[in-house]
Amino acid sequence: MTSAYSMSVDWSDEVSGDKWEMTGANLMREFYEENPKEAKKDGHDVERGKVKYIDEVIDNFYPMMNYAYPLETSKPDDDKIIELCRETCLTVVYNNDDDTYYLALCGGGMDLSQSIARAYQLIEKWIPVSLLAEVCTQPELSVHGQDWLDMANLIREQIQIEIGRLQQTDKTWERSISEYKSKKLATK
Repeated sequence: MTSAYSMSVDWSDEVSGDKWEMTGANLMREFYEENPKEAKKDGHDVERGKVKYIDEVIDNFYPMMNYAYPLETSKPDDDKIIELCRETCLTVVYNNDDDTYYLALCGGGMDLSQSIARAYQLIEKWIPVSLLAEVCTQPELSVHGQDWLDMANLIREQIQIEIGRLQQTDKTWERSISEYKSKKLATK
């Protein structure tokens, strides 16, 4: 899913470079190493207190699709990043060049707009305006249960705020046009 709020990234060129830090993958490695019981809850094999095949497990938290979605948060909370990685098909990456954190998809193949919206909701508590109209309205396409309902309600709340803001902007333009026309008529 691309739009005005995402940028294209060729991860195959970037992962080995110095430009991107794989924040979500690094935090998940630490989290699972320190909390093997949580790794087991997430469906990973644990043997003698260690996650088996940890490198393969952590590969699941690397970007797969060639898009990055900017975060306005200057430094997302580590616990929120871990929650995001565990609950969505997204991860968090850090761009050293522009000192910005981004969301990145770890999977693909279908409309994941709900997952992207849910990830923004987890990290920033809001969804970018440019994404609001693009989120698929089909119940539980990629986000389910109470999470879907919370996301849907947040989208509706944000849309209502934007409607009010745009109506106010429209009134301002209407006054400006009216004043302009009045001045033009007065000078004739």
